[in-house]
Amino acid sequence: MHKQHVWFAFLALAGLALAGCGRSTGSTQATATQPPTGSDQAQVATVLSQNPAYVNEDLYQSQQAQAYDESTGMAAINPLRFWREITNVQSTFDTEFGSPDTSGRPTTALVTIHRHLTGTFDIVAGSVSPTDTTRQLVQKPLDDNWTRKIALVRVPLRIPGFSSWRLAGTSGVTVHSTGHVTQVQSLRIQSDGIDTTITGPLEMHRLRRVLLFAVGSNVKLTAMTGNANDVVLFYGHDMRRRFTSNGDGTFTFNFIAGRFPGLRNFGVDALSNGTLFDDTAAYDSDGWIFGYVVTPGLGALPL
Repeated sequence: MHKQHVWFAFLALAGLALAGCGRSTGSTQATATQPPTGSDQAQVATVLSQNPAYVNEDLYQSQQAQAYDESTGMAAINPLRFWREITNVQSTFDTEFGSPDTSGRPTTALVTIHRHLTGTFDIVAGSVSPTDTTRQLVQKPLDDNWTRKIALVRVPLRIPGFSSWRLAGTSGVTVHSTGHVTQVQSLRIQSDGIDTTITGPLEMHRLRRVLLFAVGSNVKLTAMTGNANDVVLFYGHDMRRRFTSNGDGTFTFNFIAGRFPGLRNFGVDALSNGTLFDDTAAYDSDGWIFGYVVTPGLGALPL
């Protein structure tokens, strides 16, 4: 089998980039005996544009501030709150077609979404004493790389000779600062009927095998970074909280999955100690983000 590179603009995906601060390009690589047709390319783009909840996530680019209410004593600065200010996003969609049928047309597609985010990591530093109102704004250059993978399959329709593409699977999201040293090594997830440890956020999962949590269930997260001095944060739809350090390079946090059924995201972000407590240290971050479904009851969805 030969490979052929075809470059084209994913016009249908343009709306997935942030308005005013992104662009979308794409490449396809066919492992079939003939290149993907324009119809294949267009259908893949349409499927992605129609499923933004599985393509995007609503956590990382939020400018919601995180409070930090613990005095550090000997630190260079004492952070009171901090947030990311993303000023530019460049998006690319790289699509690899494969697994040809008897006619040579591809039956699978793997789309890797890359986003390059730039801006600043902003910290308001000052004393925790209510009588000392002196504040300092520290802004560190932010240069992050965001990645997610989406799998699609082409399935035959009841009309002979016709087929359509559909979403089949997704990975989590990995997002980290350029040249980062701090990293999430593993994440253990425990809830009713669930006890799993993830070491690779970009591993693919079938859509009907994503994380399932019952309405109102408690979810326990245990993140390992290997460095007890790191600061590990939880990102939810409407909250930012800090994990509790266990003093051995692991960190724990509990959250309620949700009161209503539906698709949601949660994120785990590890920051180096210097990111928050040293105004001269570079911004250093490694984050994982995962989609999950809140269900009326436990049990996997049917295949």
